[in-house]
Amino acid sequence: MTQIVLLIVGVVYAANRPKLARLSADEFPNVPTESFRAWKQLELRSIDIFLVATWGLAVIGTFCSYVIVHAVPRLAGSVQGIYIMLFLIGLLISAVNGSRAARMKKECGISWPVK
Repeated sequence: MTQIVLLIVGVVYAANRPKLARLSADEFPNVPTESFRAWKQLELRSIDIFLVATWGLAVIGTFCSYVIVHAVPRLAGSVQGIYIMLFLIGLLISAVNGSRAARMKKECGISWPVK
């Protein structure tokens, strides 16, 4: 169930990613250019890692685990454990980058998304 919720949240991130990628420092004149670039990089990295951890594992991971488990059934438990571990590590790395980006966003006074 959690995976389904995260896949749906991924749709929102995937929709916002191109908008974020198009942002330029000129749109935020009160923010130093280097700070803006660092924030944008962290945000994009957080989104990318989140999408790999959710969508990537859902598609590629499920297929790979299906093939491995059917080829070597005794590895089913190990494959499940590795799948969950990769998923959690991906979410953790994404959260760390997202937290850093949120801190920079607050410190620099970046108001995005612009309504």
